[in-house]
Amino acid sequence: MMDWYLDRSAHTFRYQQLIDRIQIGIQNGELLPGEKLPSERQLAQQLGIDRSTVNRAYSELAASNIVSQAVGQGTRVKKQPNADNHSNWLAYLRTQSDPLEPPFEPTDQASRLDLTTNILPPQLWPTLPPVKFPHYLPRDGSSNAVLGLSGLRHCILEATVSKQLNAKIDDTQILITSGIQQAFTLLVEGLLAPGDSVAIESPSSLNQLKIFQLLGIRIYRVPITQTGRLNLSQLAKLKRQHQIKLLFVMPNLQNPTGATMILEDRKALVKACRDLSLPIVEGDPFQPLSQSKIPTLFCLDPDNVIYASTLSLLMGTQTRIGWLFGPAHVMYQLGILRDKLGERIGMAQQLVAQEFLCSPAFKDQQNQLHQRLSAKKEQLLLKLSPLIKRDWISITSSQTGFFLWINLLHLPQLQPRDYVLFRKYGLLILPAPYFGSPTNGFRLSFVALETDQQFDDIESRMDKALKTLHQKFNKIQKNS
Repeated sequence: MMDWYLDRSAHTFRYQQLIDRIQIGIQNGELLPGEKLPSERQLAQQLGIDRSTVNRAYSELAASNIVSQAVGQGTRVKKQPNADNHSNWLAYLRTQSDPLEPPFEPTDQASRLDLTTNILPPQLWPTLPPVKFPHYLPRDGSSNAVLGLSGLRHCILEATVSKQLNAKIDDTQILITSGIQQAFTLLVEGLLAPGDSVAIESPSSLNQLKIFQLLGIRIYRVPITQTGRLNLSQLAKLKRQHQIKLLFVMPNLQNPTGATMILEDRKALVKACRDLSLPIVEGDPFQPLSQSKIPTLFCLDPDNVIYASTLSLLMGTQTRIGWLFGPAHVMYQLGILRDKLGERIGMAQQLVAQEFLCSPAFKDQQNQLHQRLSAKKEQLLLKLSPLIKRDWISITSSQTGFFLWINLLHLPQLQPRDYVLFRKYGLLILPAPYFGSPTNGFRLSFVALETDQQFDDIESRMDKALKTLHQKFNKIQKNS
């Protein structure tokens, strides 16, 4: 079920708010194809609005071929819209361009600043050591073939796992994947069925939202604070109401906010989930870079947590290697599922990752990348300080990663189309609606920024965008 709400303070017609809410719900997987929407009378009573408002919203969505309306069947999310008996290939796409991403004209390409990337640019990639290839291949069905090369699994334990955790895990509990996205996909496909429900943080990573949407999983959001603390009472309520099967969280450098959960909150979360009989999937892609000293959730409760991480944020796309930690029998079965899907990880990639983890290049990359990212972050914070002093924005405190979370202050609740203003000034950002958040804000990635001019441009363009945004809403308030 979707969480139905309207913003009473927003300067937007309520029927348009309802249209936007339904479209975002479809995009995020809260409303599945074929799902029946509440009746006009029910929704009007629930939201405290006129039935005619709901009728207008439903009618416009039907005219746009987003929902279908039939006597006796109500209003439903369309499954496969088609027109004029021609094949509608767009209806077959499981992911489509988001309306929040209007394409730039070719003339804009050189001047725009892409602040959306979460991929390490080539200029920050490490130099990889030479690799010697063995004269054998793992035998089908062996642990080396299903779980991944034992040498790589051993190096992951030695290079990326804390001493506290090392005593609680062996390499039979590690499954090699091609990255954290494949890890999440395997978990969803292996542990869940279409229509099952999961809980995620709000805001939450765009990539996770798309995985759940593609596989037909219902998602329910649990708000987090600026320190990464989950609302545990809301989590318990969702578990009771919707039979939540898994909780997906990212305690270290949470995406998109960059928050890191403190140890006290981690212990409380682990205990709450244990009491609720709710397993946890812990994503930790920045761990090889940040080397956080705070125990992971998996370290605190390895029997109730499956842990996922990756080398991609340290190595770039040179080698797509990630891993899962969990019960040995579960990891083995997920490895078999991965192979059945034709996604076995190549030996060459595993050997490259193994040599990298066991060489001095690994520590060198950790130190050098951390220094360079810290310098970029401090430079960006300095450039944004005038906007902070003007009380237009605040920035969620975070450790050094790839991005910052920018909170927009003293504005009514923004609609998705309001963020297009930033793109008009050449700033490509990922706004809060991408991450399923009703708050005003956006993620700003600085990992690919290189020149002083780029940092200067961010300051000047954001100043203009925010000034225009405030003028727009001040004008609306004066006229209302």
